[in-house]
Amino acid sequence: MYLLYVGLTHKNTPIHIREAIHFSDDTLEKALKTLYKEKSILEDCIVSTCNRTELYLVVDQLHTGRYYAKHFLADWFQVDVTELEKYLVMKEADEALRHLLKVSVGLESRILGETQILGQLKKAFEKANVVGTTGIILNNAFRQAVSFAKRMHEQYKINERPTSVSFAAIQLLDALNLETSNKTVALIGLGEIGQLLANYLLERSFKQILFFNRTLEKAEKYNRHEHICICPIDALEKELPRADIVFSAVSTQTYLVHPTMLKEQAIVFDLGVPRTVHPTSKVDLYDIDTLTQKLDSYQAQREQIAHQIVLKIDDELIAFDEWRKNLGIVPLIKQLRENALNAQASALDSLERKLPHLSEREHKLIQKHMKSIVNQLLKNPILQLKEMSVGDNSEYDIALVAKIFGLDLTQE
Repeated sequence: MYLLYVGLTHKNTPIHIREAIHFSDDTLEKALKTLYKEKSILEDCIVSTCNRTELYLVVDQLHTGRYYAKHFLADWFQVDVTELEKYLVMKEADEALRHLLKVSVGLESRILGETQILGQLKKAFEKANVVGTTGIILNNAFRQAVSFAKRMHEQYKINERPTSVSFAAIQLLDALNLETSNKTVALIGLGEIGQLLANYLLERSFKQILFFNRTLEKAEKYNRHEHICICPIDALEKELPRADIVFSAVSTQTYLVHPTMLKEQAIVFDLGVPRTVHPTSKVDLYDIDTLTQKLDSYQAQREQIAHQIVLKIDDELIAFDEWRKNLGIVPLIKQLRENALNAQASALDSLERKLPHLSEREHKLIQKHMKSIVNQLLKNPILQLKEMSVGDNSEYDIALVAKIFGLDLTQE
């Protein structure tokens, strides 16, 4: 069994590609189940945010896992796999876990050390766990990553420094030195980012604050001052033209705000991926890439902290490796696969002797299909063997499987 990471992030992928390769919440369950059915995929978890779409996998073969993971993405989003490969990054074993640990603390985020990703990571893991596509390996890896991130945040207080995208937007607005007491500001969406923005806006002086949200009940807690107006999302076209400043913090698959909805010379902050404000709008428009580039305060401190955290990651890798060794199941799975591949090789040799006139193409085709049969036959036994290693009767179950398949329990 191998840990495998396949993903694309803001580091090497432009925003229009990230918009296209993005799993919405309502499709995530189906995507997890579809990926789980692919060959070689024993466990899977999908993390999809505005800055990254990542697959964390446990596979029985690395090369097969890489192949089916990238083709899953290409098929799901209907893009050419060769085009997708330009942006995909793949990491294996320790490097896959190292990446997960760095992501959990915000060291792979556009804003170094931001804390929002930890909540997103936990949400992605909980979803996969409920759907049933994680198992003993990913469960331990993600729980270790979450625990590590919490310890690092507590030890280094990195979360006390301004690092969130919402703060970046507010910081940029403050830098414009506007007289806001005569301005109307609109906030679209009261999700996690939207609520952070709402708190920042309430700390400042505005003539009026318009809150737009699909669920009005969620916005009612802010309806405690005369200058606050709660609006349904379908009132955007009517009410939004009153706003001098607009923050869009909602997730949609289509543009929600169009040029006709915006006042001339409005200042607009689009924090959504996919973007929610039409880019042809003739206003001062700041998208998420612009916002994150603007936030540079405390950068030296964050980089120093990040360096200290990176030094601790090796200890986490050692701890995970020791945990895996204690499972006692990895050598058996390796033996099971080696025995199956030896049987396949023996059958192929016999076939070549009996059919000496096979062409090279025919030989490769037969070999490919024989390997496919082996992989399909092994997938469920490996899954069961992996999960048996932590049950109340694990020693008995492992011994029984070893006896059935003729595996050596003493082999390391």
